Amino acid sequence: MDVLEKEGLDFIRRIAEKYGAARVFLFGSSLHSPAEAHDVDLAVEGVSKNDLDAFWDELMWADELDRKPVDIVRIEDGHWLNPIIFDEGVLLYEAQPSRVAQ
Repeated sequence: MDVLEKEGLDFIRRIAEKYGAARVFLFGSSLHSPAEAHDVDLAVEGVSKNDLDAFWDELMWADELDRKPVDIVRIEDGHWLNPIIFDEGVLLYEAQPSRVAQ
């Protein structure tokens, strides 16, 4: 499944590792039509509340993500989207890789 260009996936993975994320999922419109999606919806686990703004700042409007805005949901906050994220989302990054999207 081509959810993002390789450059975008690699960029997200670098930023996730930098901020100590355990997992990062892609969900929302980018799953169905990445070229037509107006934003990039990510769910993160393991990024502290203190680091979340800096994590977001590095991703927001990045050239590697076609300068699209980024929405971030922190899984630990028990967001109402969590069931949808776990059911439909695509795992982009995991600190201990298992089934990560290529």
